[in-house]
Amino acid sequence: MNNLIKAPATSPTAAKSFADLELVPLQRQVSHRTGLEEILAALHRQRLVILTAIAITLIVAGVLTLTAKPSYTAVASVQVDQWAPRVFADDNLEPRADEKDAERFLQTQVDRARSRTIAETVANKLQLAKSPISLEALGVGADDQQTAQRDIIQELQQRVKVAIGLNTRVARISFTSGHPVVSARVANAFAASLIEANLQQKNQTSARAKQFLLKQLADAKQRLEGSERRMLAYARSADLTTTIVAPTGNDASPGSLRAQQLGLMTGSLAEATARRIDAQQQWAQVQGTDPLSLPEVQTNKAVQDLVSQKAQLQAALQEERQRHTDEYPSVRETAAKIAELNGQIGGFAARIKASFRGRYSAAAQQERQMASTVAGMRASAMSERERGVGFNSLGREVETNKAFYDGLLQRYKEVAAAAGAAAANISIVDPAWPPISADSSLGRDLALAGISGLLLALLVGGVREKMHNVIRSTDDLEHGVNLPSLGVVPRLSGPDQIPIALEDPRSPCSEAYHSIAVALEQATGGGLPKTLLITSSTASEGKSTSAWGIAKSLSAMGKRVIVVDADLRRFSAEGRSDEEVSRPGLSNVLEGSTATHEAVQRYEGATFSVVCAGDIRTSPVALLAPDHMKDILDQLLESHDIVIVDGPPIMGLADAVLLAHSVDAVLVVVEANRTLSSQVDVAISRLPQSNVIGGVITKFDPKSAGVQYGGYDYYSYSSAN
Repeated sequence: MNNLIKAPATSPTAAKSFADLELVPLQRQVSHRTGLEEILAALHRQRLVILTAIAITLIVAGVLTLTAKPSYTAVASVQVDQWAPRVFADDNLEPRADEKDAERFLQTQVDRARSRTIAETVANKLQLAKSPISLEALGVGADDQQTAQRDIIQELQQRVKVAIGLNTRVARISFTSGHPVVSARVANAFAASLIEANLQQKNQTSARAKQFLLKQLADAKQRLEGSERRMLAYARSADLTTTIVAPTGNDASPGSLRAQQLGLMTGSLAEATARRIDAQQQWAQVQGTDPLSLPEVQTNKAVQDLVSQKAQLQAALQEERQRHTDEYPSVRETAAKIAELNGQIGGFAARIKASFRGRYSAAAQQERQMASTVAGMRASAMSERERGVGFNSLGREVETNKAFYDGLLQRYKEVAAAAGAAAANISIVDPAWPPISADSSLGRDLALAGISGLLLALLVGGVREKMHNVIRSTDDLEHGVNLPSLGVVPRLSGPDQIPIALEDPRSPCSEAYHSIAVALEQATGGGLPKTLLITSSTASEGKSTSAWGIAKSLSAMGKRVIVVDADLRRFSAEGRSDEEVSRPGLSNVLEGSTATHEAVQRYEGATFSVVCAGDIRTSPVALLAPDHMKDILDQLLESHDIVIVDGPPIMGLADAVLLAHSVDAVLVVVEANRTLSSQVDVAISRLPQSNVIGGVITKFDPKSAGVQYGGYDYYSYSSAN
């Protein structure tokens, strides 16, 4: 406060104009910070950290890039087709891949090109472990060949890059090393190894298919031979003549010798007794012959349609048995349909055969005459036919095994032919050439370094923001420490500007104190407090400046104001002339050596009175007893409307707490962007809660707070008429 006292006095004209100012209260508008404003404010506060981090990372990246060993990148292009050129038209031998899996197929080829198997193939093909130039280019320096081989494979996997662009099947295989020739050789080797691996995979697939078919063929052959032996053994044991007579006509199965003899005998009898035993002969033929072989049955339209359907199903069954066994669902279903058709055909044949019964009744006498002749032969033929049921079953088993064996054999031939004509679906488009110049990554490295530096700066800045939880705006004051805000005072360019700003009634600083002065009248229900203590949590937060500014504003409003410097901890002669030191002050009044009215001073040009701290010789705690201090304040109120006490800081001292018990109200001054919320909270907790009426933010910076200062303009000024 001493510096403010020594400020040059204003002219009478300026003082008069200041006194004639009329304060017009406007509605208080508290600006709430948005998320964007808070971010911009944080960036403004941490700008030095951000710029420093980015600059350091850029410098480090530039130095490392310029001093790094040059690298060379060679690129080989290969075309990756989802389908290889087809040698055979059979889709079962060369199935088409699904077009929906094209992207997955291409990515699979990219992953195969970067696999360890391909890397091992390249290392062995080029003999990289035995080439000093290659070892130097790859940065491998192990003496042990096995260790060197392992390191080479790791380097190959890390340095190779495979990429396929959008809407294309051309893949770019690039490799980077310290030698241009080595880069080109390795890139071409990767392309060639990928093609070889693709062909090798197809050959392995064909080989496994051939092995599987060979095993199936051996099993099928064994089953076929076994079924044929069982069929012949059954015919021999059952005394069947079926195997003696060769098949005739369109019937692929062999006939029976006894049946043929019976037919010849019946024909001879028919020729001898054409008229008398014609019906008998016909019935004998019908009775001893399969109904399906009757001409009436074969020429029947319904039977022909059923036989045609049966032939189609038998053909389909034959094809199915070439690919599957009898237990396969489709084979069993087709066989069941054939059996059903056989039943329908048999029903038609049985009804047609029944029509011969009428003719047989008319020729019954002729039948009795021929019965004795053909009875014996018929019984023998029927007996043989009954014994042939098991033979027919074995015959069908033989036919099934034979068809299965023939199908497997044909399949094996096709697979063997396809294995010898495998086509690759990967081909080289452009081989890699040795690069002419080294890779230049300065721009990329600087960009990455800038991004990394920015991320690091944001991280450090964010941590500093979290750790440095200071008061920046009225929102922080009201919501952070639950202290009502009576106003904010903007930051000035320097300490020497404070007296000048206070002397100018229209400066932002003076306007801020005008609004605070008006807010004091509304802070309590009883109007302007008689005694007001202005303090802060720590030193140098603007207590004295605020006391001086509020005093000037209240005096301009017509109030009789006196300011008491109660900060007795400072050196008494600090910043004052010999004349000022010699004057009595508050400490002298408290010691009893000076009367209260003798300590009151009024400086030239000032509109309010002042009581200096004085020259203290005793402990301030002993002097600032609430009862004694309150008596002095009451004496000062006899000639003044308000006493403003410029007190010491709260933290670490008991003076401010003692003074708070002697005054009507306490106003806490908080420096923006410096005072921690926890400090203000602790400081307020030491004061009587009933006396604390609010706080004032000093040295306010809108950019750091993340708000527009216009939101804090509470009052406007106009000249009185």
